[in-house]
Amino acid sequence: MLDHYKDFLDRKKGRYLLGIFILLLVDIIQLSVPQILKRFTDSMQSATLTSSNIWKFAGIIAVLALVMAVLRYLWRIMIVFTALEFEIWTRKKLYRHWTGLPREFFNQTRTGENMSYATNDINTIRRTFSGGIIMSVDALFMTITTLFIMGTTVDWKLTLYAIIPMPFIVYGILKMGKIVHSRFRTVQEIFGELSDKVQESFSGISVIKAFAQEDLDLEDFNEKNMNSFRENMALAKIQARLFPTVRFIGRSSMIIGTLLGAKYVLDGNISLGDYVAFIKYLEIMVWPVMAIGMVTNLIQRGLASIKRVNEVLDTESSLYETDQPLTPKGYRLEVKDLDFTYPGEDKPALQDISFTLPEGGSLGIIGRTGSGKSTLIGLLLRLYNIDRGKVTLGEQDILDLSIEDTRELVALVPQDNFLFSTQIDKNIALSDVEVNEEKVIESAEDAHVHDEIMSFPKGYKTFLGERGVNLSGGQKQRTSIARMLYKNAPILILDDSLSAVDTKTEEAILRKLRRELKNHSSIIISHRISTLKDLDEILYMEEGRIIERGSHEELIALQGAYYKIYEKQLLEDKIRGTAYESL
Repeated sequence: MLDHYKDFLDRKKGRYLLGIFILLLVDIIQLSVPQILKRFTDSMQSATLTSSNIWKFAGIIAVLALVMAVLRYLWRIMIVFTALEFEIWTRKKLYRHWTGLPREFFNQTRTGENMSYATNDINTIRRTFSGGIIMSVDALFMTITTLFIMGTTVDWKLTLYAIIPMPFIVYGILKMGKIVHSRFRTVQEIFGELSDKVQESFSGISVIKAFAQEDLDLEDFNEKNMNSFRENMALAKIQARLFPTVRFIGRSSMIIGTLLGAKYVLDGNISLGDYVAFIKYLEIMVWPVMAIGMVTNLIQRGLASIKRVNEVLDTESSLYETDQPLTPKGYRLEVKDLDFTYPGEDKPALQDISFTLPEGGSLGIIGRTGSGKSTLIGLLLRLYNIDRGKVTLGEQDILDLSIEDTRELVALVPQDNFLFSTQIDKNIALSDVEVNEEKVIESAEDAHVHDEIMSFPKGYKTFLGERGVNLSGGQKQRTSIARMLYKNAPILILDDSLSAVDTKTEEAILRKLRRELKNHSSIIISHRISTLKDLDEILYMEEGRIIERGSHEELIALQGAYYKIYEKQLLEDKIRGTAYESL
């Protein structure tokens, strides 16, 4: 179960062991205090206690208290601080693992569930590796050592009588532990659903408001919120029964020890000092026995969280990655007999796709929604495995190249124009560690978004909201184009990246892009023929197949599906032009 964390634990086990050693020193010092009280009491009873002895006993206890305070600080640094490092390390490991998983994992996993892994579950694991370790070692050592000292220095029969209730604590805790484990796992899963609901509602708040669905959305949230409340209450009820019961049984030992111990003193079997020491030891031992309940609860929670996180870490990437990656000999792209079906689907998304994109050439793709255009781009970017067929880049099979190198060769303007919650210049310079301001401005000017960025009070330092919410659709598209131009990769891919800009702005951007595209291989997906007409070759796709191919003039001459779209868009442009003239 701890295989995923072995690297960290091996490196930090020295600090853990040192922390445990210091913790045991504190326990040993704590166990010596009743013996000091025993001698003090016996001295009082025998009338041999002097004023100097009183100050001596007080000084010893004060020094021990100071030493324990310092040692407690040290073991907290060793164990608690290391557990905090473990939390950071585990979260980083989980995040790194996520980034290596294929797209299909995120298609099948809720965002809120992943958020729950990275927050609640890892926090619980951290508490297990700090408080869980501390209380486990403390409880075990203190219980065994205290029992031994009580039995050997006071009276073993009295000790046995006093601890009669304690086995019931162990039995009850072990029985309840399994229930706590199951309940806590359910609580974490419900929390993931609640987080997913909140994330989805915030992302779609504009749609919710536009359709006046605030009340219905609130009702859905309240249902999930109440479900979370019910599961947490069920867990809390178990804990509410467990801890008072453990505390009551622990106090029962104190009652038995106090009454029987007094009788032993009256009968002359033990001294008054022994009695005081015995009661003090019982007080000390009540805490570790009660801690067993907390430790069990904490460990059960931790095991549940570790199991949940391990399920993610055990999820291996299905993407094929070669052990000995090759280097492409140029950037000529060739796709041959390519087929692809999404995992879990029956209907193929792509069938028998073949084309060649020479180095420095340009390729256009057009087709109805769902025809497989974006799926093809996903395969070229190695987001999915290739089912059948072959893709070569620079005369090398794309599967013989590393996934990272393949993606480094491509600059993409995605269909959803995703922007991050950071400054505009950092969004444009995403491919660089440090922002090249001059290059950012040049890229933005080529994408025709520079003037609009400069109209913001902070210009390129403007901080964008989630997914670039404070930009219009056209501004987001042009900022994404600027990001692509900034990367300056050998292969440029624009996936329907001009749909939110007007025709005039589109033409201006295309004029700039044509200058840039001369030095790059390019693939442009668009629903507008005006965007594609000057490209070397155009593919018309339908239901995952290439139906027509050729240059703009060749496709017009065919008078097929491409020609029909051309005629329709030509008519729309004429109507739009007539409408403008009449204004």
